[in-house]
Amino acid sequence: MKVLTALTAGLLTALTVQDASAAPVATPQQGAEEVRLAPAAKNVRLRTTLPGTERAISIAFAQYGRQDVAFVSSESGLQTFDVTDVDNPKLLDHLTKQEMALPGDDPSQRFWENEDINVDPKRKLAFLAREVNSFGRALPGDRPTGNYIVSAVNPADLKILAFHRQNTGHTSTCVNDCQYLWTAGRDRSAENTGRIYVTDIRDPRNPKELPVSVDVRGAGKITHDVQVDAMGIAWVAGDDGTRGYWTDGWHRDPLTGMFRKATAADPVPYAGGNVPQIDMPTRFTHNSFRPVGRTLFDGPRPTRENPAGSLLLHTEEAFGSSTCKDQGRFVISSLRGTENGEGWGSTPKEMKTVGVWSPDDKEGTLPGDVTCSAHYFDVQNRIVAYSWYEQGTRFIDISNPAKPIQIGYWRPDAATSWAPYWHKGNVFVADIVRGVEIVSLTKGAYEAQENGTNVQLVTGGPVKVKVGPGDKQRLPLVPHPDYGYACPMIASRGGCGPGSSSCC
Repeated sequence: MKVLTALTAGLLTALTVQDASAAPVATPQQGAEEVRLAPAAKNVRLRTTLPGTERAISIAFAQYGRQDVAFVSSESGLQTFDVTDVDNPKLLDHLTKQEMALPGDDPSQRFWENEDINVDPKRKLAFLAREVNSFGRALPGDRPTGNYIVSAVNPADLKILAFHRQNTGHTSTCVNDCQYLWTAGRDRSAENTGRIYVTDIRDPRNPKELPVSVDVRGAGKITHDVQVDAMGIAWVAGDDGTRGYWTDGWHRDPLTGMFRKATAADPVPYAGGNVPQIDMPTRFTHNSFRPVGRTLFDGPRPTRENPAGSLLLHTEEAFGSSTCKDQGRFVISSLRGTENGEGWGSTPKEMKTVGVWSPDDKEGTLPGDVTCSAHYFDVQNRIVAYSWYEQGTRFIDISNPAKPIQIGYWRPDAATSWAPYWHKGNVFVADIVRGVEIVSLTKGAYEAQENGTNVQLVTGGPVKVKVGPGDKQRLPLVPHPDYGYACPMIASRGGCGPGSSSCC
């Protein structure tokens, strides 16, 4: 592969979540005995894995005629796979972290993090958000953040078109037919407010940041991610809840009462707000999904109480409970009563909670000090595929939004599930320890959905195993140096201390 232009700017285990000042992680000796939590799976089968995808973080897909291509973003860069024959995937290309390194980077360190990769399906562009501590960058030195824009016109020959530096770089989302990027994360400017940065990418070789701020939140707050629903409304998740915006067309602005044209740089508020603290104690929403339009039948069944388009599914990422009993849960909220700007301002209105789910003990979650928080999810045919870190990937039927039930689960050995993606009837799981695994639900899952049967997780508890050369190893999570546990990281085996680049 070739870089067209020079870059601008030159676990299913019994893991103990550690502080950033934790001692170095010991590497188990081959043949040594190790205590692990027993694997568990129900109504799910493994089809295959994508080779060489350890430290996988996010996945996207694009169609090239009859060729089906998966984009896998990880600590090592960006990989493309031909998954037309899902049981026989083929690696097409790997844009390595060495090729992505900027002047001053240490290419031996990890690329971080591009937590929610977006791909322009028409122009075949991939967008990779770069975080503050990529490539071992640490204070007091310069730590560039921003977005790589990658040409994937030929998925077997990835080319970096540009690196656009800006004051954040956690997640980037296409809006308005991928003519603009909305980038979220911690605002590293002097204002230090939660906000969305808007970049004009109509000329992908020359991205232009617009002199505006969208969805501005209070000092010290952050925006985390953006999801665009089937009506084109962009939902911004972060501190103090989730809010939606029109980014195109003429709409009534509920904050002024006037009709005006919405743009990517000057969107019109739609609805949204905060979540009652009893349901989301940290008031930090990680990501969201609104079933509407062509995706309506992926979400809960509409009713008179919860009509079509009135529900918002979203995540609290929080790590105060190893079973997510009290926080870090999946929440379904009603948007009714927030359509007139009630969710904006210094005290956003609370949305009514319709349903809450977690992999708490009542579902049979393993005991012990393991890492649990709701993270990314994807929805198809009223089934949510959901990542819960060491509590694995759960499959939840949300036909009745007030009573979500588990119909299957996938928690193999040493798993740390980061993000699952429905794709053509299968689920691609980005596991930051195991890599990308492609799984399918079995007949039992659909029978459980049809019968309304809650499927409990069954496990034999901790087991002693001998570590072999092919075994996955326990890799604890540690706080992100800047985000804390709002964005945990896998600890390196060289240790992780304050200001250290080894955990970054």
